[in-house]
Amino acid sequence: MLKEAIISFIEIFKLNIKNRKKSMAMAKMTLKKRYSGSALGVGWSLVKPILFIFVYWFGIQIGIRGGKPMDGNIPFIFWLMAGIIAWFYINDVMHIGISSIRRDSYLVTKVVFPIETIPIYNVMSLFFTHLILLVLVFIVLFICGYYPNIYYFQIIYYTGFLFFFSCVLCTFLSTLSVISRDFEQLIKSTTMIFFWLSPVVWAPSKLAEGSLLFKILKLNPFYYFIQGYRDTFLFKTWFFERPAYTIYMLVFTLLFTLLTAYLYKKLHNEFSDVL
Repeated sequence: MLKEAIISFIEIFKLNIKNRKKSMAMAKMTLKKRYSGSALGVGWSLVKPILFIFVYWFGIQIGIRGGKPMDGNIPFIFWLMAGIIAWFYINDVMHIGISSIRRDSYLVTKVVFPIETIPIYNVMSLFFTHLILLVLVFIVLFICGYYPNIYYFQIIYYTGFLFFFSCVLCTFLSTLSVISRDFEQLIKSTTMIFFWLSPVVWAPSKLAEGSLLFKILKLNPFYYFIQGYRDTFLFKTWFFERPAYTIYMLVFTLLFTLLTAYLYKKLHNEFSDVL
């Protein structure tokens, strides 16, 4: 099984590298197609998260917290923005990426096309929006006095890692959703659970570090990226200052990647029959 998984991953990786230009073109086309017919077009991909940030800020900061800052003197709106943009990307991968192969089924059944690239270019199309949101957060923080520092360089690490993890996650989810529509509905129905299990609107500092609940919640891989973005923009903490957690994420991602490659190898021949 391990040997098959490694061979399958190498094949998928090589195929995606070979077709990287085609994937880039498909990603741009997919992004335009998603918002075709609307006046704002791709602009809607930014309007939605901005509105969500405002609603969460108003409901939690004004309505529940009563204006209290987070983790010291950090205004809640900045704390929220720095972490929630990672969640928006993950959420889109789970909601949009999961149906990528089924949505582009004509590429599977009617033409000769490298199926392995379908989840990847869908993730890339979502990543464009994510990068724009990152720039907007950077600008807002800069205007409000949070100036760039050396820690900002590690955003390259976190965005790169998040992109790779999202590619694996999308491939895993879209592969299983082709075989079972029930799986797709299950994931979409439980996304909100992952939202509340991740430190999107609540601070990890509220939990006793080292407690069983704290350790269980940190097993959630989304936790790592959300906290990592805040460490970069607000807390001035390097990823290697959390060595145990970083090693856990690297090992988890490696095993998840091999599992995904193995499942894809076993199931992709059935795609044409099912679709």
